[in-house]
Amino acid sequence: MKSILYDVLHNLTLLMSGFYLLGKLSPHPITVDSKRSVRILYGLSLSILSLLLMQLTIEPVPGVLVDLRHIPVIVAAYFAGPLPTCIVTIIIIVYRFSVNTNAAAFAACLFILLVAGGTLLIVRWLPLYSRKTFTVVTVYATVLHGLVLTYVLFDTGLILDILSVVLPASFASSWLALVIIRDIRLTKHAMQTLQQTARRDFLTGLHNFRAFTDHLEDLKQQTILHSREIALITVDIDHFKQVNDTYGHEAGDEVLRQFAKRLHDGVTDSGYVSRNGGEEFSVLVERLMVVKVLALAEQLRERIAAAPFVLSSGVGLRLTASFGVASFPERTGQIQHIVTDADAALYQSKQNGRNRVTLFSLQEEVASARHSD
Repeated sequence: MKSILYDVLHNLTLLMSGFYLLGKLSPHPITVDSKRSVRILYGLSLSILSLLLMQLTIEPVPGVLVDLRHIPVIVAAYFAGPLPTCIVTIIIIVYRFSVNTNAAAFAACLFILLVAGGTLLIVRWLPLYSRKTFTVVTVYATVLHGLVLTYVLFDTGLILDILSVVLPASFASSWLALVIIRDIRLTKHAMQTLQQTARRDFLTGLHNFRAFTDHLEDLKQQTILHSREIALITVDIDHFKQVNDTYGHEAGDEVLRQFAKRLHDGVTDSGYVSRNGGEEFSVLVERLMVVKVLALAEQLRERIAAAPFVLSSGVGLRLTASFGVASFPERTGQIQHIVTDADAALYQSKQNGRNRVTLFSLQEEVASARHSD
C-alpha cells in the first residue's frame, strides 16, 4: 500500500509541476480563441506530459501497471479546444501503437478518443467554471477508465483490487488538475483586469497618463528598429475652468466623459487615445503621413464643436478644443521631443484664438521658449 501511495504522489507531483509550467506558456489564459501557434504549443506540451505519465506508472497489484495519461487530454479538451486536444490525442495513440499492437492498445486508444470527444461535448453544453461541469467531466472520465481496465484486466481475477486503487486516484487527479488549471486561469483573468484598471482613466475609460507614457516608450523603442511615422495630437478643452466654476465639478465630469467619447469615436482604431490629466487629452498615431494626421485632428475639432454637451440638468454647453500636432520624423527630428513639440503647437493654437489645429514648426518651439521665460 505504501508503494502505491508513493506512485500516486509521484504522478500528482508531475501533474502539478507540468501544469505550473504550462501556465507560463502565455500571459493570457489559453482558449479556443488564442493564437494557433500558442494552441499548438499547448497541445505539444500536454503531449509531453502525457508521455511522461505513461512512464510514471502506478502498480495497484503486482505485475499490473496503469497510468494517468488521460488527464492532459481532459485539460486540453476542457480549456483549450479541439486543436490542442487533437494534437495530444494523436501523439498518445501513435506512441501507444509504437509500443505494441494488441487488444489492450486498441482499448487504450478508444479510451483516449472517448475522453477527448466526450469532454469537448460536455464543456460545450455546460458552464466552463461550474463545479457541476468539473464533476460531470471527472466522473465521465473515471467511469470510462474503469470500463477499459475491466475489459483489459478482467482475466487477472484482481479487477476489484485494481479498481479500488486506480479509480480513486484517477478521480482525485482529474478533479485536482481541473481545479488547478481553473485557479491559474482565474488568477490570470484577475491580473489582466487589475492591469487594465491601473491603465485606465477612472472617469472617462480612456487610457491614463501611465498607459500613454508606456505606449510612447514602446513606440520609441520600435523606431530604433524600424523607421516609421509617429504623430502626437495633444488636445485641450477651451475654457474648461469656466464650466467647473459655473456649473460645478459634477457637470465638469459629465463634460469630460462626453468629450472623451467624441474623441474616441472620432479616432476609432486609427490612434491611441488617452486622458493625460484634467482637460488634457492626447492621440498617438502610427504610420500616417502628416497630411492625414492633420485631417484627423481637424475632423476631431469639428466633431467637438458641432453639437452642444448636454448636462444632466438639461443645459447644453457649446465647447471647443485646441489641438497641437507633432510628427516624427517629418517635423520633429528626435522622437524624444515629440511631447514637448506637440505641447508647443498646442500653446500656439491657444495663443492664436483657440478652437484650431496647429502643426509644430520651429516657430512654435521659439514661441513656447519665450513663454517659458
